[in-house]
Amino acid sequence: MRYIAFFEVPPEKLEEYIASWQDRNSQSKDIKFIIPPSSMPEPVHGISSCVVFEIGKTIIPPKIVIQNFLAPFVETGIKIRLQYLFEDEKLGKELKKFHRGQRKALKEWKQRTYPKLSDIGTTSNLSILPLIDWHTSRENLRKELGVSYLILTDNNTILFDLGLNPMQEDPSPLLQNMKQLGIELNSIDTIVISHNHADHTGGSKWSEKKTFSLTNTQLDLSHVKVYTPIPMKYPGLQPIHAKDPTIIGPGVATIGSISNAMFFLGSGVEYEQALAVKVDNKGIVLIVGCGHQTLPKLLDRTEALFNEPLYGIIGGLHYAVEGGPIEIAGMSPYRYFGTGKVPWEYITREELQVHLDFLKKRQPKIVALSPHDSSPLSFKMFRESFGTAYRDLRVGEEIRV
Repeated sequence: MRYIAFFEVPPEKLEEYIASWQDRNSQSKDIKFIIPPSSMPEPVHGISSCVVFEIGKTIIPPKIVIQNFLAPFVETGIKIRLQYLFEDEKLGKELKKFHRGQRKALKEWKQRTYPKLSDIGTTSNLSILPLIDWHTSRENLRKELGVSYLILTDNNTILFDLGLNPMQEDPSPLLQNMKQLGIELNSIDTIVISHNHADHTGGSKWSEKKTFSLTNTQLDLSHVKVYTPIPMKYPGLQPIHAKDPTIIGPGVATIGSISNAMFFLGSGVEYEQALAVKVDNKGIVLIVGCGHQTLPKLLDRTEALFNEPLYGIIGGLHYAVEGGPIEIAGMSPYRYFGTGKVPWEYITREELQVHLDFLKKRQPKIVALSPHDSSPLSFKMFRESFGTAYRDLRVGEEIRV
């Protein structure tokens, strides 16, 4: 992937800035310079210099490579603007793949119809405890740009997604948080993987192999049933491919995988499943990983499967509107990728408002948006739309239904 970085360097720091590149060049093992650092004869809109660089395949997530690379400049007070670049040939290939993904997703959506899940049963109790996310409820809990929730019903203890573990620690932040919260691995009877992205499978080294892990080594999970949205593997067990709506336990089912086109991610199409929990005398609670399916499709599929009303929706919906959970040199990658759109047609606040109005018609009693893939503006609009029904989603803070 190629990037162009624009540097706003005060005149008095220009010589120091130019000299610093000699050291930076030798330290950048993961970065290849396509156009070397160049200073402009006169600043344009405050920009004094630019550089075009390329990041190859690395063990460390690209955003961390970029962050580490640019940090010394940011620390000296230099402002940086970062943008993605595409080569014409590569862009053309990615666009063709993306449009194929769009056609495939649309065809699958029209063809896949399912009968009502009338025999799913119910649960009297439902608890969702975030174990991994971007906001925490106290300092001794780790945060990540990933997701993992512990879901408790009358009959099941479900681990929904496995976080990111970006540095492939052992024990992972997920296991560290589980220990802090008094959760034993042997208490979990079910694992559900929402989709095969690194921030939900325990890291890119696992998702690339279509597998998953709770930490840097794959633990014995022979006592656990696992449900995945695509065929996946794991040593010592056979995960269940929940392509279609699948009952997991009394009152709990996946709504089946829903595809969406993804630009510059994987094969051009992504499959994601969500959990639906039917709570006594209340209705259906949806638990979502990233919402790549899009909120309208999530709600349409749920209403096709159940007669009961939507009581709540909890989790990630990828609303990085005008920003995201993090910014690297003033740019949020979440705004441009994973949205189901090409990067130059990102989700606007007007589109978010349409989706909010669509959800408000269902009058949900609980709405909690994951901070791992959405922006501060999105949280503000959700709070304004749902008032007291809106809950902050933080690691270690239980949501009871």
